[in-house]
Amino acid sequence: MTEQDGKHEEGSPWWRLSSERQDLLALALVFLIPVALLTKIFTSDFGTHIAIGREIVRTLSVADKEFLNYPSLGMPQSNPVWLFQAVLYLVHSAGGEYAVSFLVWALTAGICLLIHRATVIRGANPLLAFLAILAFSGFLRIRIQPRPEIFTYFFISLTIYLLTEYYFGRRRRLIYLFPPLMVVWANSHPSYLIAFLLCGAFFLDALIRSAWRKEFSPDLLKGWVVPPLVTVAAGLLLCGLNPAGYEMILAPIHAIARGGGGASGPDPVMMSISELTPVKGTGFFIYYKAAALFVLVSLLLGIPGRRIYLLDLFLFAISFKGAWDSARAVSMMGLFLSPGISLHMTGFLERVREWSRERERRMAAPLEKRSGKGKGAGKRARQGREKEIAPPPGARPAAVSRQGPRHAVAAAMVLACLAFGVTTLSFSFSQLEYGIGVTEHKFSFGAAEFLRKNPVKGNMFNFFDIGGFLDWQLYPAALTFLDGRTYNSKVFMEHQQVTGAMPGWEEILRRYGVTYIVTKAMDSSGMVLPLVPALSSDPKWSLVYADGLFLVFVRNTPENAEYIRRHEVPKMVLPQHIIREAYHYMYLGISPIVAYQTMSNMYEMLGDRQAAIGSLRKALEFVDDPFLRSRLMRLEQGVGGASRPPGHP
Repeated sequence: MTEQDGKHEEGSPWWRLSSERQDLLALALVFLIPVALLTKIFTSDFGTHIAIGREIVRTLSVADKEFLNYPSLGMPQSNPVWLFQAVLYLVHSAGGEYAVSFLVWALTAGICLLIHRATVIRGANPLLAFLAILAFSGFLRIRIQPRPEIFTYFFISLTIYLLTEYYFGRRRRLIYLFPPLMVVWANSHPSYLIAFLLCGAFFLDALIRSAWRKEFSPDLLKGWVVPPLVTVAAGLLLCGLNPAGYEMILAPIHAIARGGGGASGPDPVMMSISELTPVKGTGFFIYYKAAALFVLVSLLLGIPGRRIYLLDLFLFAISFKGAWDSARAVSMMGLFLSPGISLHMTGFLERVREWSRERERRMAAPLEKRSGKGKGAGKRARQGREKEIAPPPGARPAAVSRQGPRHAVAAAMVLACLAFGVTTLSFSFSQLEYGIGVTEHKFSFGAAEFLRKNPVKGNMFNFFDIGGFLDWQLYPAALTFLDGRTYNSKVFMEHQQVTGAMPGWEEILRRYGVTYIVTKAMDSSGMVLPLVPALSSDPKWSLVYADGLFLVFVRNTPENAEYIRRHEVPKMVLPQHIIREAYHYMYLGISPIVAYQTMSNMYEMLGDRQAAIGSLRKALEFVDDPFLRSRLMRLEQGVGGASRPPGHP
């Protein structure tokens, strides 16, 4: 693919770049990857982190008790991500949501650059390293949000780079950055156990390589064994300098155990709302299987390329084991997989070049033998080697023709990486909205402004997926029922009972003194929350706000009579609200089939048969479903649609 002599050969094809130009081109391309990964902020946790960060900066202290959710007020609550929250709040204060998007982009760019540099140090072709990172960029985009994990991804990349420089590069003193890195990591996210696993993988690989080469001299061992052991020991000591002390070092294992379930079975909270569950059976499993197939092909290339290293097998094991136990870890698989894959492809390509040269030598041998027969053969052979014979007109230069197989293999690798990367990226684009700032399809700043200007006395009940947004927008004037942290299992299960309109839901609201409800009309699967039709048909609750994103209901009591008189909205607008919300949800990864079915149901309720037919036709553009087609035919014939699915008003 390239000549590594740093010079462009005279007469070689324009696309055969020198090593310096390869590095520059690869660097420019790696910088472009984060641009493709930009995602609008859609996580409600973003609001919770800003609200807590605001309190940290205001009080210059880290609260150890709950202060945002009123059912859990005063409950002990450790905060292992306080440093991330403080940084996030300061960035947001300086430049708003766009500054937060830039922070996320900068961290993503750092991740890609560090992994790329570490891979090239180990001997990978820089362009192939870029392609391997690109191939797994769709995985990373799953979690490119202003969450504490984005710091974790950056710290993992930085750790891999520091260890690579020490064991394979020249700037070995960078290893002494590891202890301060542990202090920052331990106060940003409780996942720093990964750093020590990486240290163990690199150290064990170096130890085995030294044993294989019989390089166990005392001076040599002292040179590369002592510094990493000292820095790891210092990092282990310093990581306890956080509000939770050393308790959080095993937090990833505890979280996985909580999601996977122990003797008592899986935690219902984790199973309901979190990706901290085993990957099998989740929407991330398709990514996991695709990664396994890609790695299998890579290993098959690495065998003849003689580039399968123990270190990469360790990294592969960490990646697949972590993602198998926790679906959330799928997003960072590329950080562990792309270095080994790059080396496999580089080795295979070099092996193909060797095969091509050997083939040329075998083909040239009979010609030299024939040209050397007879008297004066030696002299003629020497003259033939010294004198270049001009090729006939139109003939391709031998140097170029020899590269044919290598170019074909290189092209196949490029196409495979591009196809894999484009496929995973396009899949993520169908799930996550591209852009910067906060998405306009999930959060209602209008509803927050309405509640700030027109506060309701009493306690609020809110849908958990907007709790963080309400933390950010309404605290301290109003406290939420719960948010995305959902650490209080009792409160979460009561939330599920209320939003599902299960027996006893009204009693729960009375017990907590709830006087108003702020909710979405639909859940994250695209189904209408049963609570909405229950409130719609209950005269004890009045609708006071609906904008296609949020609904606000107020309890109909004498104390609230004047408030309701001034702000009441007819409940007959609910079908139109749900139609608008279903449209918004399609930008958040909800199946268009589900969304258009919901729209069709609502149009039927409004008596707009033509709009209901149009919505079903749009659903059929995505899938030719017999039920949908039958329902469409009934509507077109004027018979009426099928019965509404459970949960629809």
